[in-house]
Amino acid sequence: MLLRTIFFMVSAWAVVSVLMTILWWIGKRSGNYSIVDVGWGLCISAAAVVYYNLSDGYPLRSAWITALVAIWGWRLSLFILVTRAFSGHEDPRYTAFRAEYGDQVDRKFFVNVFQLQGILAVLLSLPFVFPNLNDNPNDNPFETAGILLFVLSLLGESIADFQLNEFRKKTENKGKVCDVGLWRYSRHPNYFFEWLIWVAFGIYSLGSPYGWLGLLSPIAMFVLLTKVTGIPLNEVGQLKSKGELYREYARKTNAFFPWFPKKV
Repeated sequence: MLLRTIFFMVSAWAVVSVLMTILWWIGKRSGNYSIVDVGWGLCISAAAVVYYNLSDGYPLRSAWITALVAIWGWRLSLFILVTRAFSGHEDPRYTAFRAEYGDQVDRKFFVNVFQLQGILAVLLSLPFVFPNLNDNPNDNPFETAGILLFVLSLLGESIADFQLNEFRKKTENKGKVCDVGLWRYSRHPNYFFEWLIWVAFGIYSLGSPYGWLGLLSPIAMFVLLTKVTGIPLNEVGQLKSKGELYREYARKTNAFFPWFPKKV
């Protein structure tokens, strides 16, 4: 099992590495490395497709997990492509990296950003490995629960993304804080539902031998979203652009888990 898991993930990494190299080349040619964000969903869904093609498990189980990951990954990448990559403006995070990397900017972006993100995507794809190794034809409640939670979470994330995008499109909302819809109950409902999607993947994985190892991915995603690259970086930008308006919003609204606004 261990050797097959390693073989699956090394094979996925080979494909993901090529994909991220292509995206890096596009970013270099266009002068906008924000294209790397499009690669996140594509890389993880590519890993799932690799596992499906290598699978000798029960075909329906393999098809289900691959379809779920593909739906999530392609929706996310398309949303980022339309709302960010086509904007023509590079994300401030990557503009800051340019200043830091100096005359080695292209090489360091290739290694430190694109390829590193590809490796992380493959490591997080662990929950997709075990269902593809499970040849038991019987359904189990973990897989059913994982599918149901995935559908609800994807719907929640899509609604949160739509509400934020619609809010930003109105000129009268420029410089204001989005506190409508799901954003009234959480400062980052999109991240919350994104995490629940990974919980759904982990639950689905529990239906297969050694699938409990798939729970490492939602744990890692929780840390990344709440402590590393998600909320912390986003809130720095929000405070810089909106100042006291965002501080007031933060005082009454939970950062991650949705809840009713506090009275301040």
